[in-house]
Amino acid sequence: MNKPALVTLTLAIALAGCHSNVRDSSPSLLKDGVQLHQSTVAVDAQHAKVVMKATGSTIPVEFSIRRADDPDRRMELLGTVVDSGRGQVFGWIAKLNEVGNSAVAKRFPQLETQADADKAIEVSGYASGPRTGVVHTCGPVSNSFTPERGKTYLVEFEFVGDGCEQRVYDVTLPEQRIPVKS
Repeated sequence: MNKPALVTLTLAIALAGCHSNVRDSSPSLLKDGVQLHQSTVAVDAQHAKVVMKATGSTIPVEFSIRRADDPDRRMELLGTVVDSGRGQVFGWIAKLNEVGNSAVAKRFPQLETQADADKAIEVSGYASGPRTGVVHTCGPVSNSFTPERGKTYLVEFEFVGDGCEQRVYDVTLPEQRIPVKS
């Protein structure tokens, strides 16, 4: 083998072994195959459920978390959500958007994770995507809160005008959205 080919092969092997400094638990096509919906989480007596959603734009939003008792202090990427337009467009269009985004791109209408009760959790949302001919970015926006046992929380990343906001709600009773102090 000639020297340039050997150098190229060595470099390719070395780069293939490099890993990002990001903790990434998000689903991928190679790791998880085709998925038509995101995995769901149950609430139990020892844990809380955290649901992450985006509203107000079809720009994808990446959600990451940091748990208070995790010795690795880096944020853990959970995945990407995108607002499918459910409630604003015909139901079949929203469903088509959801299936198209979920199956290959791994962009779901919502993400869910289980959280330990009485231990703080930080949730961060970051958006980046095309908007009227330019790439629009917003965030990261973070909220920290301490979940209570058996409760369900909604972390909502909302596009507002040219900016974005993120709020946390207690949605244990589906008909109520109680704001949670961050």
